[in-house]
Amino acid sequence: MSSSDEPRSDDMSAAPEAGGAAADQKPQAADNSKRAKKPKKDGFTFTEDGCRSEIRLGSLLILASVFLWLWLGPATSSLLYFVGLPLVLVGVPIQALQGRRFGRPGYPWKLALALTIGGAAMWPDLAYREVVGGSLQVQPVAPMLLVAGLWMLAWWPVSRPVAEAKGVTA
Repeated sequence: MSSSDEPRSDDMSAAPEAGGAAADQKPQAADNSKRAKKPKKDGFTFTEDGCRSEIRLGSLLILASVFLWLWLGPATSSLLYFVGLPLVLVGVPIQALQGRRFGRPGYPWKLALALTIGGAAMWPDLAYREVVGGSLQVQPVAPMLLVAGLWMLAWWPVSRPVAEAKGVTA
């Protein structure tokens, strides 16, 4: 081993690393305390923490059935809808009752509004007549969204905790 390969005690390159590491730890600790105080924002979501999984999965299947209608075809899309709808029909009342009794957070009111507004807004666009003087018909995707959204909105008032419904504040 040559003398140039051996570390020397008087080498200046090692000293700044040791001093630099100690100096770097202080600002890093300050950065961690700032991060702890600042809440993390995940962005906009339609469901919040505490929302039941069957509501999320059922809503996802309903949305997939509506928006993949042209690619999957009516038969497959209807099947997806009828798999997702029972999950929503069962999950929403459970979520609302747990929210009322135990204060469970996460009622999907934003999702309910989005489904209802989306279904209502689609209705005129998806209306058609097969014959010039014939009856007005609607593609089933608009009512499908509207039914799911209205079901969620119907349970929204029930989901308020009992103390909040009575006007009691903590």
